[in-house]
Amino acid sequence: MNPSLWTRLLETVVRETSVYNALQVVIELAAEMTGSRNVLLALLDEEQGVLNLTNYHGEDMKGNIEETMQVATGKGSGIVGYVAATGRTFESGDVERDPRYRKLFASTKSEIAAPIMDSAERVLGVLNCETDRLNAYEDKHREIIRACSAVVSMVLNREESRQREEALIQIGNALDHALTEDALIHEVIVVAEDVLRFQAASLFLLDPENDTFVLRGSVGRLKSQIGEIRYRRGEGCTGWVCDTGQPLMLNDPLSDPRWRGLHIEFPSEQIASFLCVPIVSRGKSIGAIRVLRRVTDNQYLDNRFVDADLRLLSAVADQVSSGLENLRNVEKIIRSERMIAWGELSAKSSHMIGNRVFALKGDVNELGYLVRQKEVNPEELRSLQKSLEVNLSRIEEILQDFRDFVSATQLNRVAVDLNHLVQDTVNEVFPKRSRVTLDLRLVGEELWVQADARKLVRAISELVENSLSWSESGTLRIQTSSVDRSAYAVTRRSRARKFAQLEIHDSGPGVPEEEKQRIFEPFFSGRVKGMGLGLAIVKGIVDAHGGEVFEAGTHGEGANFVILLPLVDRP
Repeated sequence: MNPSLWTRLLETVVRETSVYNALQVVIELAAEMTGSRNVLLALLDEEQGVLNLTNYHGEDMKGNIEETMQVATGKGSGIVGYVAATGRTFESGDVERDPRYRKLFASTKSEIAAPIMDSAERVLGVLNCETDRLNAYEDKHREIIRACSAVVSMVLNREESRQREEALIQIGNALDHALTEDALIHEVIVVAEDVLRFQAASLFLLDPENDTFVLRGSVGRLKSQIGEIRYRRGEGCTGWVCDTGQPLMLNDPLSDPRWRGLHIEFPSEQIASFLCVPIVSRGKSIGAIRVLRRVTDNQYLDNRFVDADLRLLSAVADQVSSGLENLRNVEKIIRSERMIAWGELSAKSSHMIGNRVFALKGDVNELGYLVRQKEVNPEELRSLQKSLEVNLSRIEEILQDFRDFVSATQLNRVAVDLNHLVQDTVNEVFPKRSRVTLDLRLVGEELWVQADARKLVRAISELVENSLSWSESGTLRIQTSSVDRSAYAVTRRSRARKFAQLEIHDSGPGVPEEEKQRIFEPFFSGRVKGMGLGLAIVKGIVDAHGGEVFEAGTHGEGANFVILLPLVDRP
């Protein structure tokens, strides 16, 4: 064997980032080192149960080779299919004498093929060499093709590791973009499906109210029963993992004494492999991710999960735990801030409504006095009616603000383009005749966000109306754009990398630096309608969307309100 060829092979494979190119180098050098006329590489498709031709070398093969081959051992099944089925290297000095041989080329006399195995000793594919000479292959050629198969395995394992790393990165991105637990769970399962190649997956989370683990996400038959199916602690293998916080991988689940066959995506006897890992938060199991593979029709295919799958799914579960904790911490912050505001709201509303009720009582007493008179003065009645209407109107305003404040965080989100939402809102709320000039600058790209459109319109409308109330003339600039996370240091409510940004910049007096934080507190401003909850409602709506709202203008140069909302992929 020529050492320089091996050096060239390994150096090229290490440097080459394209899987196809790296494999092509392997088979071309395999042809050179073994003196073969034709070399082919066929990789296993686990889903279809066949071998797919991916790379080849040799003039005879152009346009004359089957692109798929069966995995089998019977007569005429082909040497490539036989090696894939048995996982053993095969050599024939005269292929015409071998009953398994399936004629592909008229020139072939000798053939040698070696399986490509993964770290779990499962067949990934076959490297096959053919020549037009009888008894052409010797022991040294057998060693060469085995070594080349090992290099192919290294390339494939490297690519699989890259794909799994990319999957974890994608899941991390999903965690950054997810605004709700359901969105996070959906994204995680979709990404995991691509790399683990399972036929079914389900994710269960603890319901603390009844101490059971409820189905929160699924790929497979159980998808229609999300929110309904539950496991008690220790119930079946899934309940055992949820309860103990220990992973479980079974390649014959029916033989396990913990198996109950409850809430499974397909019948127990069809399960080839069962893998379930816990979702652990702060040392306690809060749920589990379960994936299944179905028994294949081909007896020669190994469809079991392996330790590498267990490690990957455990890493996914760790990310899910981190994402859930982040979302729940944000919810706690919002609830804490809302509870403080609730206390202020209760005190203020009690005082304001009490004042109006006191005034109404006075009006009612006055009305009682007037109706007892023999002659009623119409002017006095009209004045009294007006006073009653004013006080009732003020109570209605207070109650409406109260309702808006309460419902600010109750969202029904869908994917919307912020540009369209801003355009529609401005068309609705900006006065047709105004001394203020509208300068609307919508960025050319679409800005997709997960939002409750009605609530977000309410927030934008409030900011536009607030700006107009402080501007007798001049320009109101409304501008959208996309910004990176690094643009602001206030994005604590989301780990998203990019945000949709909305700026509303008026020509009013602006906001003093010491008041920039307080203007979003209930009742702070003295120039508001109702109870003074306008900007507090805006903050509640934006916070609930996982975004931020703040004032970034310079005092004396107009107010500049900024809303940041996490960007999501176009639906």
